[in-house]
Amino acid sequence: MEMLQDEAVVVARPRPRPEAAAAVVAVRRMNSSSDGKMCYANNSDFQRVIASVTKKARQELAAALYRARGRPDSMGIADLGCATGPNALLMVSDAVEAVLAETHLHHHPPPPQLHVFLNDLPANDFNAVFRLLPSSPLAATGCCLVSAWPGSFYERVFPEASLDYVVSSSSLHFLSKAPTMRMEHPNLGRVYVSESGPAAVLDAYHSQFHADFLRLPLLPRRRDEARGLLLLTFVARRTARPTAHDCYLWDLLADALMDMAAAGLVDEDQVHVFNAPNYSPCPDDFAKVIAKEGSFTVRTMQLFDTTRRCLLLQAQADEDELPRWLAMETASTVRAVVEPMLRTQFGWDAMDGLFCRGLQLEFNSIRTGLCIIARSLQRESNSIRIGHGHRRASCAAVAQDSNVFLVLEKKQH
Repeated sequence: MEMLQDEAVVVARPRPRPEAAAAVVAVRRMNSSSDGKMCYANNSDFQRVIASVTKKARQELAAALYRARGRPDSMGIADLGCATGPNALLMVSDAVEAVLAETHLHHHPPPPQLHVFLNDLPANDFNAVFRLLPSSPLAATGCCLVSAWPGSFYERVFPEASLDYVVSSSSLHFLSKAPTMRMEHPNLGRVYVSESGPAAVLDAYHSQFHADFLRLPLLPRRRDEARGLLLLTFVARRTARPTAHDCYLWDLLADALMDMAAAGLVDEDQVHVFNAPNYSPCPDDFAKVIAKEGSFTVRTMQLFDTTRRCLLLQAQADEDELPRWLAMETASTVRAVVEPMLRTQFGWDAMDGLFCRGLQLEFNSIRTGLCIIARSLQRESNSIRIGHGHRRASCAAVAQDSNVFLVLEKKQH
């Protein structure tokens, strides 16, 4: 059997005391710069791909909002979960560019004063974000006031009636905490919802998502507040019942953890009680929670699949090395996002082994997917070989995620 070499990155760092593993704590921050090569800033290319899909629509909506407001003298623009790294200013920069283009198009000087609010958890490296400002498009406008607002977006963070245009990309699938299960150990051997998992697990995730969404501070407390256009992009699923495709990355991590438990490297009971504070909702989830909240209408709800196709096209790897390259790219992206929550439960020492095992399982999964595609091509062309023209496209098809672009508009009363 073809195997990957152990390429887990071991980062030199002081070992803190092991975290208490009894409580399942929702750790929603990304890996920071202290995590070296595995930090989010170095492993956020795929999130940029997701943002690029919605860029045109986001900019059109920003310009339309500016016009609908009567080209006001000022606007409030916020990003929930800006993180750090090359994507930190991307979403707000797109909005600012669109508003200023609308201003210049209609010869409407001077430009509006744009208040830009950057939000993320207090552990986010906002200093690194602000070091990006001098070389960013925002600095050249002369009309942007940029500020950081640390805190959970499930709490009141911003001043009342301060926001007109709020955007969030690849953030709101994080829950405020792990869901509360109503029965003992209903999710044995899994860390998230799964295709064949108990209905009680899915119900618990449903409930937590609905409760969190209704707590978003952007939803106006008074129905006569005529402010706030919400543009939200996050991981989603297409059907009410989760499929294997919806859950496969979490299933790979669960399988890796159970392998480690069998080897005595982690406590199996800690695997059974851990449930990731993360949820990919379906359209029915959105419909129910928006109807319950009552003050917004759905302007856009578009489900789209995102692949790593453009990253594959940029990759310098040989064609035969693409599955291995893709597995490593996926493992690094996942590790940068979910390692803190797993580290809280299972400890620092387990992380390199966990993600090395996850990398191997992902590699095997990609190879299996390519074999299925190859068999399909064989039926069509009587040739089992995937040629150079097909392999990159096939890899991209295997590495595909579903997302939703949801735009909520304040109802007019």
